[in-house]
Amino acid sequence: MVSRNPPREVLEILRKEVNFGCPVKGCGSPYLMHHHFDPPWRVKQHHNPEGMIALCPEHALQADEDRWTKDQLREMKNNPYIKLGEVKDVYDYLRRNIVSDIGFIGYNIKNILEIDGERVIGFERDKEGYDRLNLLIRNEKMEPILVMENNFWTVYSKNIFDLRCSAKGRILEIISNDGITKLSMRFDDYSLENFTKYLLKIAGTEIIKHLLMRMGNPKTIPVWKIRGDLKWGSSYIRIGDLFVEDLIKHNIVKSGFAVNCRSAFSFKKDGSMSFG
Repeated sequence: MVSRNPPREVLEILRKEVNFGCPVKGCGSPYLMHHHFDPPWRVKQHHNPEGMIALCPEHALQADEDRWTKDQLREMKNNPYIKLGEVKDVYDYLRRNIVSDIGFIGYNIKNILEIDGERVIGFERDKEGYDRLNLLIRNEKMEPILVMENNFWTVYSKNIFDLRCSAKGRILEIISNDGITKLSMRFDDYSLENFTKYLLKIAGTEIIKHLLMRMGNPKTIPVWKIRGDLKWGSSYIRIGDLFVEDLIKHNIVKSGFAVNCRSAFSFKKDGSMSFG
């Protein structure tokens, strides 16, 4: 039996041919699913991209109900609503007292990662107390790939190979045209119990108790997790599980926590790295 989930390379083709946005006129949502239409899945189980199309969840359901003919869906594939240029949307997940899991565990930090004095990852707290994510991801030529300002993001499609947004909007992944920069972002609400279990892998109970006290011992912990490789001009770094590595000089900084500071991790062109 053929799995209903297509191979990654098929999904990449489908997303790219609609310029990473739902091709239905007036839509353009980047939160995409796949739909089999020629032939439909119920007729033949296949993963032929020529007979499939990427659609947002709402329009995928309508396509399942035969909202459009095969010819109309092919026309959407050939002339998608979004033209090559910019894909825009907003992360609707707003939380107070967000914890960042970005090579280390951070809490109440304005600038999570800086490269050559420029903020790459950080937070701004709005007047209602919500921590809003900000990103500035460039490629080797220093061209912007992804810019997020207070949860409103723009991906520059001419500079990427792939963009994946999960249907529920929790996950955002980008791969640059050269395949070097690969970044994955995920938002989750953890229970206090599950978050504590995760922290026990990297710290003792007293440190965890101190961190949670500063946070007010909440019942749920909102967490932004970012992983991947980032080629920023001449800099090349990897964000892993509780480490940040210079992939050129192979220097590694392993750090557990950063709390209540303006800047946490800095990386410079000369390869020097500082934490805290």
